Parts: sequence; structure tokens; C-alpha cells
Amino acid sequence: MVDLLTGKNREYIPNVAFKAMTFIMKLMDVLVQYSRKNFETLELKPGQTVIDYGCGPARYIEFASNAVGNAGRVIAVDVHPLAIAKVKEKIEKQNLLNVEAVLAENYSTPIGTEIADIVYALDMFHMIEQPNDFLKELSRLAKRDGTIIIEDGHQSRTDTIQKIEKSGFLKIVQEAKSHVKCQKIT
Repeated sequence: MVDLLTGKNREYIPNVAFKAMTFIMKLMDVLVQYSRKNFETLELKPGQTVIDYGCGPARYIEFASNAVGNAGRVIAVDVHPLAIAKVKEKIEKQNLLNVEAVLAENYSTPIGTEIADIVYALDMFHMIEQPNDFLKELSRLAKRDGTIIIEDGHQSRTDTIQKIEKSGFLKIVQEAKSHVKCQKIT
């Protein structure tokens, strides 16, 4: 959210930090194929509409595009303009016709309600300062029977669960090693 003294979004990382994060993620992928292994746990299917919320440097975009195929749709969302630029670069470079990039402002995303079969937020939930607002937005974006996948990131599973349960928007339906799968509370 916005820092009252500086007027800046505290969740928005500086450009230099974003570039460093991108480098570290590339290194992890070269050394241990982290993104591919992590992505495989999401179980996306052809024809689905998925939202990669907090897409960062677009490390999962190509995998998601291939998983949902030509009949599916991938929407990459981030608050950082460099993230959106990275997604657009990958769309053009890899001809990912089923992918679009959307810049969010805080927790407001200019996307329709209940459009996604799956919304996933990987390695970023620990940075969210207003988890209730964030989870409300993810819930809004997911279809009534959709799935919301939230990775613990750099926080404990206990913290992840507490934030989700406190929000009142989601219920956890499955736990995996690095993430929880949720559904909307209707």
C-alpha cells in the first residue's frame, strides 16, 4: 500500500532490485530448473483461462501458454512496469498469442470478474501488506468453481494459512509442498 510519508507503494520494489531478482531467478532456472519444476505442480489444462498474479519477470509465462494451448488464455498481472515489459517482450519473442500483460495498481486489476479457472500467485504473497484486499481481488478474478493457488514464498506455511483464513474470502482445499490450493467461499 502507499506509504503516507513518501506517497510510494511499499510493495513496489525499485528497478535495480527487480533486475537483481530477475538475474537470480534466471540463475536458479539454469542451475536447478526451478521454474519448470515449480510450474509442473500447478496442473494447468488445455483451454483454461489462467491468471499469473504477480508474474514478475515472466518466468512461468511460456509454460502457462503451452499448458493452456491455443484454446486457453494466460493473463500476466503485476504492479511493476518492468514486469509487464518483460511479459510483452516474451509474448513478441516467443509468439505467445494466448498471453496478455496487465498492469495492476495496488490490488485493483482492470480485468473482468469471475473469468479465471486458475489464479496463481507464486513467490510473492510474503510481500503483500494488505492480504485481505489482495485475497479479495484474487477471489473476484476466479470463477465460482475456480482454483486459487498461493505459494508460501518467504514466509511459513502457518503465516500463509492464517492470512487466508483471516480474510474470509478463501478456503484451503489442498496443501502441497510449496503452495496451497484454495476455492472461493460462496
